[in-house]
Amino acid sequence: MVIEMRWSDLGAVGVLHVPSSVTQLVAGTEYANVRTGERLALPIALGLSIILAGLSDSHVVLTGDKSAWKENWGTLLDVSNFPEISA
Repeated sequence: MVIEMRWSDLGAVGVLHVPSSVTQLVAGTEYANVRTGERLALPIALGLSIILAGLSDSHVVLTGDKSAWKENWGTLLDVSNFPEISA
């Protein structure tokens, strides 16, 4: 799961990039309508990506504009420090 952080006129948003393997896995569930390219408020996109990653046993990777991340949410880590994820 990849969440691309962006700013919009509504504030910080997350653009979902859902792998086809995840889309296939959630077919027929309440998450079947989640699509790549969908823009959601960043906290909603983060929550949804964690649910989908948990269901599919995959990682969540954040990309995009780091300024959209609120500091009080914690520190963002650079994926290059985790070669098993970035590979």
